[in-house]
Amino acid sequence: SSGINAEYGGACAAIVAREKHILELEFFEQESSDPKRLFERQAGRLKEEKQRSVLHRRIKKMDKVVTSQVQKVRERLGDVVTYQGRDYLDKMSRDTTEMLYWLQQERRQLALERGGMVMIDLPPIDPSSIV
Repeated sequence: SSGINAEYGGACAAIVAREKHILELEFFEQESSDPKRLFERQAGRLKEEKQRSVLHRRIKKMDKVVTSQVQKVRERLGDVVTYQGRDYLDKMSRDTTEMLYWLQQERRQLALERGGMVMIDLPPIDPSSIV
């Protein structure tokens, strides 16, 4: 029983840490999508790119930890670790791309509401088609 708890606990802790980094990246990308930032000096944009690289490196590092922990649960307990009803390894392979897609959709919607652009209907994203 304590072995089972340790396996699930390790996977949960790794997932929580990774999701924290994903949330940091999402907040960063929301902020960096502000067009006003393009009028900043070059140094500001270089700093932004450096911060983006740091966040992506942290996520990649956590990807390895999470994959290891989730695979332990799968191999030792025969269970699939899910997050909000979704296989976490599958979610992990697509979540950054999906987040950027939805942030783009939000920006388009805001521009449309301000009358700044014409919205075209895009087909819904199929997560299984993202590679």
